[in-house]
Parts: sequence; C-alpha cells; structure tokens
Amino acid sequence: MEKETKLGWIEKLLALWIVICIVIGLSLGKYLPEFSKHLEIGIPIGLFLMIYPAMTKIELEELKEAIKSKRQVGVIAFFNYAVNPFLLYALGYVFFENVLPYFGLITPEVARYLWTGLILLGVAPCIAMVLVWTDLAKGNGPLGIVLMAWNSIIQVITTPLYIALLVGTYIAIDIVLIGQSVLLYLGLPLLFGVITRREVIKRKSEEWLNRELIPYYNAVQLVALLFTMIVMFSLKGGVIIDNPNLIWQMAVPVILFFFFLYNLVYFTTRHMGYNYEDSTTMGFHCTGRNFELAIAIALTAFGSMPMVAVSTVVGPLIEIPVMLTLVWIALRRRNQLKKIGIGLAPTQKVGKGGVC
Repeated sequence: MEKETKLGWIEKLLALWIVICIVIGLSLGKYLPEFSKHLEIGIPIGLFLMIYPAMTKIELEELKEAIKSKRQVGVIAFFNYAVNPFLLYALGYVFFENVLPYFGLITPEVARYLWTGLILLGVAPCIAMVLVWTDLAKGNGPLGIVLMAWNSIIQVITTPLYIALLVGTYIAIDIVLIGQSVLLYLGLPLLFGVITRREVIKRKSEEWLNRELIPYYNAVQLVALLFTMIVMFSLKGGVIIDNPNLIWQMAVPVILFFFFLYNLVYFTTRHMGYNYEDSTTMGFHCTGRNFELAIAIALTAFGSMPMVAVSTVVGPLIEIPVMLTLVWIALRRRNQLKKIGIGLAPTQKVGKGGVC
C-alpha cells in the first residue's frame, strides 16, 4: 500500500511562491537585464534538479515493464503528432487571425507573430518538466520516462515538418540540441536517480529512502521549479512588462488548449480502460509543451521578428501555473477514486499502472 506523505510548507503555499517568483523574475528582467543574462545557466541546472528527485523513485523492474506499453505510446503519438499541432493552429487562426484583429485589440502584424509563436509551442511535446507534473500528480513514473524518450526521438523528425507545413517556413532542427536535451533532462537524471536509489537501499533500506530521503527530495524538486521560473521570466521580463497585453492575448488560446486537451486525453484513456496513474501520465505527456525548444527556434530562425521569441517566452509564464492547476485537479480526482475504491489498483500489469 502506498504511503501518503503530508504536504510540507513549500507545497502548501506553492501558489503564493509561484506568484512571488513571477514578480521577482519579471522585475529582474525589467530593471536588471544584464544580471538576468548571467542567470540563463540556471535553466538547465534547475530542470535537472526538478527531474532528478523523480528518478530516485523509479524501480528498474518497473521501467522494463513500461517499455512494453505499446498502446500507451500509440495514444501519446496520436495526440501529440496528429492532433496537437493542428489544434493550436486552429486556436491561433480563430483568435489571432479573426477575433482579436476584428475587434481592433491587436494589429494584424503582431497577431501573425503571436500566431507563429503559438504554433512553435505546439509542434513539440515536452521532454523535461512533464516528468515533474507526472510525479506531483502521482502518475506512472516509469511509463512517463518511456513516453518522454519516444517524444524526444519523434519530435526530431516532426518538428521541422510541422513548422514548414503550418508556418510556411522550413526550419532545420539542430539534432545536437535535441541530443543534449535528452542527455541532460533524461539520461543524466535517470543515471543519478538509479545510482542514488541503489546505493541508499544498499546502505540503509528502502523504507529509510521513502521515509527520510524522498520527502527531502520532493522539497528540492519544488524549490528547483520556483528557481527555474525566476530565471525564465527574467530573460524577457522587460519586454513582457512593457507589453502586458501579450500575456492575456497568448493566455486565452493556451489555457483553452491545456484544459481541453488534458481532459480529452484523460477521459479518453479512462474510457479505454486505463487506470488513474496511466491516464494521468498520458494526459500530461500529451499536454506539456517543449517551450525550451520553441524559444530556441524562435531566437534562431525568427531572429528578425523579436515578438515571436517574446510570445514563446510568455508561453511558460502561462503554462506553469496552468499545469500546476491540472496537477491539483488530477489529485482531487485521485482522492475521489480512492474514496470509492476504483481506478487506482491495476488488474493487468502494464508498467506501474496497467488496465483496470
């Protein structure tokens, strides 16, 4: 039986810390832009420290079982590469090509830039922070690693194709950049997590690991999340503060996308017979966006259009609070399922979750 842990003061006041970090990050970007540039190195460090604690909870036997989860991989491949890019394209067409310009709320030129940034956010699924959302929502960790690995491979091929199709400009993706992301955000945290778990269990015990070390790592994970938010928002804080309308203009289609898609995937997979852990994991892996890659493409391929890069930076400003809200919704569903005693315990082993 899974042992529930009490929320610490960081978790209980997480919403407050998020607001404070957004304010700090935007203020640094506005008033200390040179200092903010030196903080850029903090993004990979923060992402590593967010994912490593989740990896210490993964058992290798569970990971081996999750690799066999072909149906789950098929689900996320369908939603990520046959639905998501076109859904965000359609939302961008409605809001940036029609609604906002029609009411005079945005110029057609800026609308096209924001539409382009929205497409860049949509073409590549997340291969980093999605593990954090899965872990916070108590999803299927081993399955999440497998899904993230598949996404990191598939998006190398699909990202330039979708940008060429939807934006009309062919973008060559730097495979080295993707390889570095996979190594930094998947390979190294997994390696350190496996080593940590094995050594701690050998020297102490699995009970000691779960009772003493995991709660400490959970706190590290959330502190790293808050630190990363400060760094990301500081990089474009000046532009965002000078153009506050960008936030709500990007927020409307992005929020609609996240809430609609997550619930669509969750309830679809539940209807297919998957339990809470698997359905939640697939929901986050189909919803989270690879904003690191989107920002990199915007800065390099659309360097002459700075508003495109700004729109991709606004993306995570919206995404992180929304994804944390989805985590809260997922945990409420989990508690409801526990009360009625269904939807959690697997009857067929597929990774950690399975079909219920």
